[in-house]
This record gives sequence, structure tokens and C-alpha cells, in this order.
Amino acid sequence: IPTAKVGWEEGRFALNDFFVALNDETGLKELKTIPSAGPAQFKEYGRSSLKYNDLMKKTKLCQNRGGPTLSNAWGKLMTTGYLQDSCGIPDLEIYFNQ
Repeated sequence: IPTAKVGWEEGRFALNDFFVALNDETGLKELKTIPSAGPAQFKEYGRSSLKYNDLMKKTKLCQNRGGPTLSNAWGKLMTTGYLQDSCGIPDLEIYFNQ
């Protein structure tokens, strides 16, 4: 396990360097660096574990309905009109820009 942790830290440093270089070259600051492990890691990273869990639940529910195509076809058969996106998966563009 200690060897795996050292490998993770080396990979984290390399990935963070890549993110910084990409942000500098594009002029955008959209890629966040991965903070070091510790008690404030999740707070520093700024991603919501609740939103992630919700996305995973909706994805699994959609897969159980036969995927987006089949789920959408069944949704069109409904006459109530309440079901806009029968899979319920949010737009990933919005999800990744939390």
C-alpha cells in the first residue's frame, strides 16, 4: 500500500502539472488541480459528492430502463407530458462546471 500511495502522489503531481500547463496555454482556468490527501481534500477540490452520487444513481436507473434511446422511446409513449428527459441525467456540461 505505501508503494501505491507514492505512485498516486507522483501521478497527482504530473497530472496537476499537465492541468496547469493546459490552463496556461488555453487561457482558461477550468481544470482544477487535485489537492493532496488530508482532512480538507474534498473541500479544496470543490466537487460535490452529493451531485456525483445523484449522477451515478440516475445513470444506473437509465441503464436499467434500457439506456437513453430506449428510455426516451418509452418516455414519448407517455401521455402525461411530465417526463421531459426519461433518463433524468443532467447535462454533463453543467455537471462538470460546478
